[in-house]
Amino acid sequence: MEIVYLDGQKVNIVEPICSAIGFFDGLHIGHMALVNEVKRVSEQKGYKKALMTFDHYPLYVLGKIKEEKYLTSMNDRISLLEKEGIDYLFIVKFTKDLAALSPEDFINQYLIDLHVKHIVCGFDFRFGKYNAGNTMTLQACQQFNVSVIPEVLYKGEKISSTRIRHVLEQGNIEEMNELLGRKYCVSGEVIKGRRIGHAIGFPTANVDYQSYFLPCHGVYIVKVYVHGQGYMGMCNIGYNPTFTALDKPSLEVNILDFDGDIYHQYMIVEFYCLIRKEKPFASKEELIAQLYEDKQKVREYFKPQDKCPMV
Repeated sequence: MEIVYLDGQKVNIVEPICSAIGFFDGLHIGHMALVNEVKRVSEQKGYKKALMTFDHYPLYVLGKIKEEKYLTSMNDRISLLEKEGIDYLFIVKFTKDLAALSPEDFINQYLIDLHVKHIVCGFDFRFGKYNAGNTMTLQACQQFNVSVIPEVLYKGEKISSTRIRHVLEQGNIEEMNELLGRKYCVSGEVIKGRRIGHAIGFPTANVDYQSYFLPCHGVYIVKVYVHGQGYMGMCNIGYNPTFTALDKPSLEVNILDFDGDIYHQYMIVEFYCLIRKEKPFASKEELIAQLYEDKQKVREYFKPQDKCPMV
């Protein structure tokens, strides 16, 4: 897959393209409906398959939210789209100048100039200054055809990144994974922590989660991948309130049946379910006893006869 960064410049692509357009944070099953339409149209018409997204949340660039929190990093999205056989990923640099473009100027600069012959978008897609552009604006353009994908429902409600964030805030990982169509993952470099877990017999890998939108604070059953090898684990997200509380939440994983130095290594944490919410314990001994119980629950979850045959 070729990654093309767009900042209003001309791009030398002459092949006809079918492209979906949107932010695609999460690449949930609603987004995948657009991806599948791109694949269908491209196969039918002999077009190259593409997605167009933006490098930052528009609301963040426009100053309407204070920080960006993603369900999927750009690297996650790149990896997932490569598996889907997408030919081009267009990453548009979102700026205030871009937000001020009229819908017509956006179409001319970012669609027609790219030789896009077919656009795929969601029913509620908006673009251009004051969000004045919509699906009808695209359909009125004679230079390309348009597929408008209706809302995708789960349990009678629209699947959206906003809904997924609400589910994640509740720690409902099973529903989260249903909405994504895959396991929710957080990845990052293993960094040094306070080594409290090591001191109490439960050493942890502290993951630099950067701008990921994290589940609610608590202990989770996870599987981690290091150097392509998978291991069972229990993951704690929170402030470690039993000891001196941290300034920001940490994401730490006690990896079962593993003893190795993985500092500065890249780790993928794959979430399965919430064991319990975070809480302070009266003593170190009480915490250790609870951790042994948590560890047993992880082992029971991954028994071959249970729901996950992967381990």
